[in-house]
Amino acid sequence: MDSSIIVAIISLIGSFILIYLSSIKETSDRKYTVRKEQLDKFYIPFYQKYCAAFLSQNKLSELDINTSGIFLDLFTNNLHLMEPKSQSLYQDYYLAFLNMLEANTGNPDFPLDECSQKLDQIFSKMSKTIFNEYKQILKKCHLPVPLI
Repeated sequence: MDSSIIVAIISLIGSFILIYLSSIKETSDRKYTVRKEQLDKFYIPFYQKYCAAFLSQNKLSELDINTSGIFLDLFTNNLHLMEPKSQSLYQDYYLAFLNMLEANTGNPDFPLDECSQKLDQIFSKMSKTIFNEYKQILKKCHLPVPLI
């Protein structure tokens, strides 16, 4: 075989390998960018607000309705950044929040005890789901995982 053919084949193979590796790096960079946005705009703020309200020791319904609204705003504004499992719980939380608003106004069709219990159940389920997702994202980014 002619040496120029061997050089051409090696150059061609090298080009394909370079394109393949560049593609893998781009995909990895895109995933990292999305995960960083998820963390910065949703998961870390959720964790901070959760801890600031001492929700590991308090029930959400025992706090003022504005606190529930803060979480609703966080969920609503960042729904696109939530993982599918937590996204699927959003509607339940929104409905429980609206029912709690009705209960707080004294509407007899919405008993305060039942609405409070439902809000707490949904928020607890949603929090567990969000924290599991948060931990998985942190692990994928090779960041320290908090003991939640």
